[in-house]
Amino acid sequence: MKNHSISLLLLLLLSGPGVASVTLPVLDHHLSVTLEPARHRLEVEDRITLPRAMDRVDLVLHAGLALSTPEDGARLQAIGSQRGSVPLERYRIHFQRPVSRFVVRYAGRIHHPVENGDSRHGGTPGTIGPDGVFLAASSAWFPVIDQHFVTFSMTVDLPPGWRSISQGAALPGDHGWRIGVPQDDIYLIAGPYRRFQRSGQGPLAQVYLRDDDPRLARRYLQATDEYLRLYSDLIGPYPYAKFALVENFWESGYGMPSFTLLGPRVIRLPFILRSSYPHEVLHNWWGNGVYVDYAGGNWSEGLTAYLADHLLKQQRGEGAAYRRDTLQHYASYVDREKDFPLTAFRGNHGEVSQAVGYGRMLMFMHMLRLQLGDQVFLRGLRRFYRDNRFRIAGFDDLQRAFEAVSGDDLSRPFDTWTRRTGAPALKLEQVSVTREADGYLLSGTLRQTQPEPPFPLRIPLYLQTAGDDRPGRHWLTMDGRSERFRIRLGQRPLRLWVDPLFDLFRRLDPGEIPSSLGALFGADDLLLILPAAATADTREAWQRLAGRWQARFPGARVRWDADLKTLPADAAIWILGRENRFAAALRPSLERQGVVLGGREIRIAGQTLDRSDTSLVLTGRRLGQPAGTLGFVDAPSAAAIGRLAAKLPHYNKYSYLLFRGDDARNILKGQWRTTDSALSVRLGDGPDLPPVRIPDHPPLSRE
Repeated sequence: MKNHSISLLLLLLLSGPGVASVTLPVLDHHLSVTLEPARHRLEVEDRITLPRAMDRVDLVLHAGLALSTPEDGARLQAIGSQRGSVPLERYRIHFQRPVSRFVVRYAGRIHHPVENGDSRHGGTPGTIGPDGVFLAASSAWFPVIDQHFVTFSMTVDLPPGWRSISQGAALPGDHGWRIGVPQDDIYLIAGPYRRFQRSGQGPLAQVYLRDDDPRLARRYLQATDEYLRLYSDLIGPYPYAKFALVENFWESGYGMPSFTLLGPRVIRLPFILRSSYPHEVLHNWWGNGVYVDYAGGNWSEGLTAYLADHLLKQQRGEGAAYRRDTLQHYASYVDREKDFPLTAFRGNHGEVSQAVGYGRMLMFMHMLRLQLGDQVFLRGLRRFYRDNRFRIAGFDDLQRAFEAVSGDDLSRPFDTWTRRTGAPALKLEQVSVTREADGYLLSGTLRQTQPEPPFPLRIPLYLQTAGDDRPGRHWLTMDGRSERFRIRLGQRPLRLWVDPLFDLFRRLDPGEIPSSLGALFGADDLLLILPAAATADTREAWQRLAGRWQARFPGARVRWDADLKTLPADAAIWILGRENRFAAALRPSLERQGVVLGGREIRIAGQTLDRSDTSLVLTGRRLGQPAGTLGFVDAPSAAAIGRLAAKLPHYNKYSYLLFRGDDARNILKGQWRTTDSALSVRLGDGPDLPPVRIPDHPPLSRE
């Protein structure tokens, strides 16, 4: 994500109306900082330069800091306080005459301990301590003045062996930092760091680790160079002098201007270099290079996900699968009551906000790219970046950039996908093939079946014809509830697919969605069934798991298997433990996927694995039932159950998972194959068709 929260300074910047596409006046801080981590204390002298002479200045500062000013004749007045998670004091400084420069001094303690440090949602608004220092506008550690951007230079006095990190470039002698372009925050991170760096023709690549690990550092330095080149080429020049990976002292995933702050376990996960890390690098263009008008909706997260997470998957030939997973996530977690428009998205606060704010925006950008073409789409991104660097921008500015390079009026797609809720659901009807003198006529009707009004759509239809090894694509424009299509072909049509590459933001057809953990965790009615016949220690472990999941998914209910005669027909159900009376309920669905579950081993995905030290997590459809997904969890120990309680909610898209040992190390994961979708139709009688591959769109690249 862009940063740990919408900062205090951003909230002040956005306190007035009409902030989109504006450049705010800039004031400059010259900070001399002394940190005493063992005492949770700092001492600061701040020389502030205003954009114009003023005879009065209002500012906000942490209430734990004692403020003074040495200016002759200046009068300091406390004008209000706020007692919340971060106690704040608002001050007014009166000067005898208008000044453009003044000095303040302050000192005191800031110590808000890290909460839920083992969670990706944990954190602190600010702390100074022996483990490290994290300070931002959210902790009001510097004087925050309304309706201004900031630039700064900062010297930092630290304990021996410690280093500081902030925005911009290091000062000569490596004693602090300087940034000369407008910022929406001032970050100060410090700790006992070992620094690695690589300089070349472009920006400086840096890595700050809490242990000496040159091999890990080399991997991140190489990846930093790769991603900086990639996005500079696609979007425009990198806006800062460096990019640094900084190891945090709790688990986090923050993206700040010119550096990212990732947790110690996170940075050592092998897949992070190809997933979260490029996302954080790209935020220096979107979010930290062009600032977000949060009052009008956060466009940054979805655009960053499209150009980072999705682009890297597309480079590996997995773009269509990523888009299907995005649509599946939306289907699992978002119903009509929970949905909201993109203009109301502020940040990631759980599965629903992620499915809308990331997923809908990602798919909107993909649809716009297909409408405009790759090179026009990239020119629009470059125009948006060029026109709005270090300014606050919104969806209207993004629309203007794409309209400027395309010459098209894009008000309808922007209105549809940023201001509306819901998603289209498609149904294929009345498909027929007629033999004609000069070929064949394929006709049919596409209908939108969602309860919301119809969406304007540009729908890709793919057709396989006799003698062709690659399906051809046809576009169908749809403005109403239904649209009739007629396609003339020279060769006999064999199969028709509607949106097989998942290019549209839509509700998936049930045949396109494998059962998944997300379908269980996202259900409105979720039942957790505990095994009464398990040992006392195991029962207690399952109860703890159920308690954690109830706290995270408030709609979840818990029952013992001994209290139920049958499984409820209309709920999503987790069956916990091999001793559970209903442990065999999933077997028919598993057999359809070729899974053989024995007492000592499991045969799954072409492998036969020993069950003695293995945790199983399996999902399936309830055959013959109108609704509901079943999940089964079995674990070899109470310790493994505890690990699964924390891990499983992060594996939403998967149908099955296997973990090894008490620490639950993942050894296998995957999705079940799906049956043919109702949006895929075989045309005419004849032998079964051999599998055909529909190639995905090529990855975005410069001409």
